[in-house]
Amino acid sequence: MPARNAERGIVLIVDDDSAVRDGLSMLMDAAGLASHSFASGPELLAWTPPPDEPACLLLDLRMPGMDGLEVQQALQARGSELPIVFLTAHGEVPTAVQAVQNGALGFLEKPSFDRQELLDLVRQGIAEHHEALQRREQNERIHERIARLTRRELEVARLVAGGLANKVIAVDLGISERTVEVHRGRAMKKLELRQLADLVRLERMLGKT
Repeated sequence: MPARNAERGIVLIVDDDSAVRDGLSMLMDAAGLASHSFASGPELLAWTPPPDEPACLLLDLRMPGMDGLEVQQALQARGSELPIVFLTAHGEVPTAVQAVQNGALGFLEKPSFDRQELLDLVRQGIAEHHEALQRREQNERIHERIARLTRRELEVARLVAGGLANKVIAVDLGISERTVEVHRGRAMKKLELRQLADLVRLERMLGKT
């Protein structure tokens, strides 16, 4: 189980070498960071992470069975936004570069990597994941509010967000301008918005609903 530390966030360590896992765990603990270790990619993928806990993944590139690139691809297929720092042995740098091009945060060569550089990357990853989790939570709240709208309120909200005037919307929907105003007001209230500019920023989400 991950240790409890003052600094929020967790470092996930995946390496088939137990000595490497233990060393990285001790380094994270000394830095005030919680960690959780896995001996393989499938073990990580079978684990259920805390839904609101920001994390960063330290992932060995070359492992038997399922290598680091395959783990990265599996996480991406799940829609994971977990930042990944690859740990590579000498001679694996071209593959590590490919991993970065595929979205990894960075890579370090083991066993001679700079510890401070590793900790800086880990903290950067945790911070980025925290922001990603906040965005996801905000989007979920917005979609919940959109779901409160009636069909007509949603139609009006979409057209208003698209920049159409009430008069134009009334003609387009075959209703009175006053009815448009009523639906617009109700939609703004249900969406918990105060300004038209806020509704305009939601145009893409309204269109996907």
